[in-house]
Amino acid sequence: MWMKCILALVVAALVGQQIAAVEGLSCYTCNSPSSCRYPSSQYCNVQTANATSSWLSAIHSNVPSIVTYDYKCVNLTYFYASNNVKAQEILGCYYSAIPVCNLNLNATNAYSWAKSCRTCNYNNCNHNPAGTFSKSSFTIMASALLLILVKVFV
Repeated sequence: MWMKCILALVVAALVGQQIAAVEGLSCYTCNSPSSCRYPSSQYCNVQTANATSSWLSAIHSNVPSIVTYDYKCVNLTYFYASNNVKAQEILGCYYSAIPVCNLNLNATNAYSWAKSCRTCNYNNCNHNPAGTFSKSSFTIMASALLLILVKVFV
């Protein structure tokens, strides 16, 4: 009997954690190759999205001034095409209406830098995925526990 209750509580906790994660998006945040080695995680809000817009404006010429309450995470890395050394890296939360992967570089770096850009919309998805526990892992675990509970009760 207690085993069934414990399993039910574990499933409820996993499902509850996924529902709570929907409440707000959190993204890794940093603005240079050195600070991006160990980025911090912050919840997306107007202040964090404005900070990312400011960092983007420092190296891009066409960052629009947009304020919304719809956010995404970005991992934008510029590197020297000749030797693949990182020149600039920005991780952060941004307004989803800004086309971050299509922004034009300032003229000073436009010809020597190559770009890698990735956007996403789930918690802490904008850093090395090998070190994170993704949403799909929780879904798989919850499904497995649910199947166990069905097997136990039926």
